[in-house]
Amino acid sequence: MKLKKIIKRNYKSIVKRGLISSTYKEYGFIEKLNEEVEELKQAIFDKNKDNRNEELADVILVCLNFAKHFNIDIEKELIDKIKINFKR
Repeated sequence: MKLKKIIKRNYKSIVKRGLISSTYKEYGFIEKLNEEVEELKQAIFDKNKDNRNEELADVILVCLNFAKHFNIDIEKELIDKIKINFKR
């Protein structure tokens, strides 16, 4: 599944569940990201590989939701950032 399709599908599911609305602000995403990072850290601390993988996916999905919500072409931004990293 292509990244844009994953982003669209996930965002739609989160909106449908009422977890994101049109008035959702950046800080709400940062709070959710912090929550998911803490869960990832706990899974790593507990040495729970299955849960670690799921929590890592949650962290990434929150970031993708942020991008979708604020109309950021994250695929382009990732490509541009990789180019910058190669030049360093």
